[in-house]
Amino acid sequence: MDCEKIINQLCDELAEDINSEFCSALKKHLESCEQCRNLVSSVKNTVNLFKCLDEQEVPKSIHERLVKLLNVPDIQSEE
Repeated sequence: MDCEKIINQLCDELAEDINSEFCSALKKHLESCEQCRNLVSSVKNTVNLFKCLDEQEVPKSIHERLVKLLNVPDIQSEE
């Protein structure tokens, strides 16, 4: 399985049934791909870190960099 494809699908499939074909393929891929395991670990650590913080205003420059890095729509600028 292609690493880039699976990581791109991951965001689209987060609501997927844990026993689905996609989730099974993802688990199997992660068993054999250190690069993807490291990425998943990094994301988990980042989420856990942010869970420990109180809600704070993110500086605009950081917000813009994150939107660009994550390649997601900037819903903040649409408000």
